[in-house]
Amino acid sequence: MTYAYKLMDSPVGELKLVANGNRLAAILWENDKSNRVRLPEIVEADDRPILVETERQLNEYFAGTRDRFDLELDFQGTDFQKKVWVALLTIPFGETRSYSDIARQIGNINAVRAVGAANGRNPISIVAPCHRVIGASGELTGFAGGLTNKMLLLSLEAGQTSLEAAANSTEAAAAASGAAPATVGRETPVKPARPAPSRGTQTSLFGN
Repeated sequence: MTYAYKLMDSPVGELKLVANGNRLAAILWENDKSNRVRLPEIVEADDRPILVETERQLNEYFAGTRDRFDLELDFQGTDFQKKVWVALLTIPFGETRSYSDIARQIGNINAVRAVGAANGRNPISIVAPCHRVIGASGELTGFAGGLTNKMLLLSLEAGQTSLEAAANSTEAAAAASGAAPATVGRETPVKPARPAPSRGTQTSLFGN
């Protein structure tokens, strides 16, 4: 079977869901760089079962009713990249890890920069939660979907009932503090507002 894609409207912009046969190969952002994830030629196929199921599970996630995904994945990359991407799948909902945590987990503590590069090339955004990887100090760092979306996803996972509620919470917190909300593509790392306590026991979403 050929690579196929389906476009999906979401609270974080239009997403391109890509399948390789009956496995999910990529979730790309609306403004994703064309060379961030390398894919062969793909055709549109809105009825591909894995893409329909991916859209259904993502909608549940955005609505705050799903905290894990059950999808067959197809990671295409180097052996090192695959180790990093598989490690992302082990980060529980509501928790975060640092780049050094991931490097330690894959058995190469000196590969922090390489882990960061592989994280940035993660093809299956959201499902393989690269948004849960933050700086050692708790700061948000670069994200293919933009720092605004990273903040929203982390806020959602911190206990909001839906992504819409998370967006309202972060905007209200920014207004109360007099700070401007984070913008997509912002280069300076930012710390998210603290709308709700983290469910995690590891480093919290908000630097506890």
